[in-house]
Amino acid sequence: MALSVGDSFPPNVKFSYVPYTPENSDVVACGIPTVYDTEKEFANKKVVIVSVPGAFTPTCTANHIPPFIQKVNEIKAKGVDDIIILSANDPFVQAAWGKALGGADKLIFASDGNAAFSEAVGLSVDLSSRGFGKRTARYAIIVDHNKVTYVEQEPGPGVTVSGVEAVLAHL
Repeated sequence: MALSVGDSFPPNVKFSYVPYTPENSDVVACGIPTVYDTEKEFANKKVVIVSVPGAFTPTCTANHIPPFIQKVNEIKAKGVDDIIILSANDPFVQAAWGKALGGADKLIFASDGNAAFSEAVGLSVDLSSRGFGKRTARYAIIVDHNKVTYVEQEPGPGVTVSGVEAVLAHL
């Protein structure tokens, strides 16, 4: 099932993440994963999902996610409640990556385990030829009170339609 503008966000989607706390602020500190239930969370919120193929990878770490951290206040000023950084990495890796980038206390670094959600909506990528297996593709989704108002997957290498400027332009 492809996800399109105007669609309701699919039901029963759950992401896993480690909530940031001052006690687990060190990059190597492990917290306890919890569930982000989109069916409950998206009902009364405006949420931005930014998906990347992998934590600690060059484009994702250097070019894609830092601008979202830098512009978090500008994004939230447009009525956004949550910004979710999504990848197929496990929630512990996502949490460490968020802390390493300095954004764990500002954004939710969540796991789409086995890229299950991304695959279900046609937004996954198979990187088996590089030894990475199935991953989340590089994309952005804006969900406003459970309705998809923006969804774009990068057409090739680099960051354009899923970058912070594209997302800000559609909020």
